[in-house]
Amino acid sequence: MRTLILVFFLMATIAVAQSERSQVTFSGGEAVEVGRFGGATAVSLGGSYSFRVLRLLGIEAGVLTALDPTGILRGANYSFDAKDRFTWVQFGPRLILPLWDGRMEVSAGAGGAYENYSIGNASGFLLPRSGWGGNLSAGAAVALDHRGHLWLGMTPRWFLVNAGEAHDRWFIAAGECGFRF
Repeated sequence: MRTLILVFFLMATIAVAQSERSQVTFSGGEAVEVGRFGGATAVSLGGSYSFRVLRLLGIEAGVLTALDPTGILRGANYSFDAKDRFTWVQFGPRLILPLWDGRMEVSAGAGGAYENYSIGNASGFLLPRSGWGGNLSAGAAVALDHRGHLWLGMTPRWFLVNAGEAHDRWFIAAGECGFRF
């Protein structure tokens, strides 16, 4: 019992000693479909929360979306806007390497992803779907202030999801603005 209390006390001391362990990040960029039809692009918006477990290891979870990737479909006798969107919930560990006296960081992460494809206007040839897969990411960020609370960076992500009959592969390049507390 004493050992357990000692371990708990040491873990709590380490947790208090590390400052700025939580980070909220907002991102915006471009999503590009890779593979199946190859060429669909969309505006991507997202947000994430990351918790620094150790100095070089963080746990991250977030939501990203690709807005209206199919655009307007046109044919000889029709014009149709599906008002569709992809939404990804991503989670997993991230390795972080501080550089330049802790004012710059490069990182790499991998983890799971849940994808939901939804359609605003019903159609006979586009079907909603959802499924599980994975994501890979790498990034770089620089602190904008001396205390390291405001961060500006870039994170490309790659989502690989098999949802029903579809094999979705998306690459997202996004600029990020984060607040660390």
